[in-house]
Amino acid sequence: MAKKMMASTLITVFIGLFFSFLAAMSLQRSEQQSVEHEIQKDVENAALSLGRELNIGIELLYALRNQVALSEEINEDAFVAFADSVMNRHPNIRSMEWAEYLVEKNRDLYEAEAALEFALFEIVELSANGQLVKAASRSQYFPVRYVTPYEENQNVMGFDLASRPSMKDALEMSWYRGVPIATPAIRLKREFEDHSGFLMLLPVFIGNPETQTDREAALRGFLVALFDVQDIFDIAISNTVNEDINLELIDKGLNEQSDVIFENVVDLAEPPVMKLGYTSKPIYFAGREWVLRGTPTVDYVKARMSIFPYMIFVVGMIIFSLLAYLQYVLQHRALSIQKRVDAKTRELRDANKKLEKMSKSDGLTGRYNRDYFDECVDAEVKRSQRDRLAMSMLIVEIDHMSAYNEKHGRVGGDKVIRLVSQALADKLKRPGDLLARYGGESFAILLPNTKDGAPIAQLCFDALKVLKLPFDKEAGDDIITVSIGGVTVLKSEEIDPAKFMAYAEIALNKAIAEGRDRTHWIYSPEDNQPHVGG
Repeated sequence: MAKKMMASTLITVFIGLFFSFLAAMSLQRSEQQSVEHEIQKDVENAALSLGRELNIGIELLYALRNQVALSEEINEDAFVAFADSVMNRHPNIRSMEWAEYLVEKNRDLYEAEAALEFALFEIVELSANGQLVKAASRSQYFPVRYVTPYEENQNVMGFDLASRPSMKDALEMSWYRGVPIATPAIRLKREFEDHSGFLMLLPVFIGNPETQTDREAALRGFLVALFDVQDIFDIAISNTVNEDINLELIDKGLNEQSDVIFENVVDLAEPPVMKLGYTSKPIYFAGREWVLRGTPTVDYVKARMSIFPYMIFVVGMIIFSLLAYLQYVLQHRALSIQKRVDAKTRELRDANKKLEKMSKSDGLTGRYNRDYFDECVDAEVKRSQRDRLAMSMLIVEIDHMSAYNEKHGRVGGDKVIRLVSQALADKLKRPGDLLARYGGESFAILLPNTKDGAPIAQLCFDALKVLKLPFDKEAGDDIITVSIGGVTVLKSEEIDPAKFMAYAEIALNKAIAEGRDRTHWIYSPEDNQPHVGG
């Protein structure tokens, strides 16, 4: 029972541990989902702001194109005036260029005219080792004619944009479609650091061509704007994203080759929480696809995660531990009470057994008494009738017991009765045979399933003879004798308990009438004469 109590207490503690952990994890997961949603919202807002800033730049380029398209001739002063107005409104444009469209047959004339405006002007390209050299002969050229600010970008004067294959593809795509096209990211060298940037190309046509064929014939040149990604990022992101989120701007590219073009790392001390990272929906602009990936720092997550999950776990464990302790105390108390009840029950059971034994037993000899014997005879008669069995019974009476008591006293007589009782019990071998004190000086023996009880009666008679209990110590020659009468019923269905016992008493009376110190047996029905011994 103690082991069961301990097991029950441990099970309660484990159940408490499980449910407390489950509740704490559920709340922690809920808070984590809330953090994930907040990160998603912050990153998506940043992506929307970034896309809006890029679209503003495109709209300004369209406005500049409209101004350039209205001018019959484009000179440096007009271009710079137009470009500066745009750059003042959009500070993340680092520079603006005007690249004119030129075919091979007009190259010499074009270089000569441009040299009048800019000394030593010629169309150039980058060599294999990164040096500016005279451009090779090709069918089409897109040389930079004007640039602002000039001081920082004078080295691009005359640079043929079509000399780079990737740039040439972007120029043709923008030309044929008549839409702005952004180039892949390029490196911009600034003081003490490098930044990513990109060129935005917008074609300028003569008139308003609507088809690709018309656009191919009406091209004047390209407006080229150089954007610094960090400048765009700073303007778009500074007021929209929490400062505890690391951000990466990724260019998906035309061939599904992702390239990180900008990183904003806010915490180098600890690694970010990568499992909570989120990538925004694509930002589409000018033929490019960017995505913004945000990864929260540890501080970002800590600021939004409470201690309530831990508190729930601790409080839950305390509550369940108290319940387990209370359960243990109550079980221990119940066990103590149960032990006391069991002890009292055993005592009561023992007392009942003693009372039952006393109610069935004779106080002098310890054998069964007359009342219990009568009950057993009644039950045995019914059983024998049901099973059609024979049964026998004999009564043993000590001769002249009253005279013995008068001469030797009650104590001496009781001793004789006990000795006779023991001698009779020693002769009964079967468990079902029943010996009882039938009267003051008589005993009765019930013999179930016995077809002839006379031999048993003779054994008992002989055993008592061997005792040689003295009747008169002074005379020394007289001994106590017994008379035995009995009956065997072969057809029990023809007899009842009273008649069965009456036959036994009749047989005893006949033994006494015949002079005592003998046995007399009756058979029912009388198939032969009663056996008489003595």
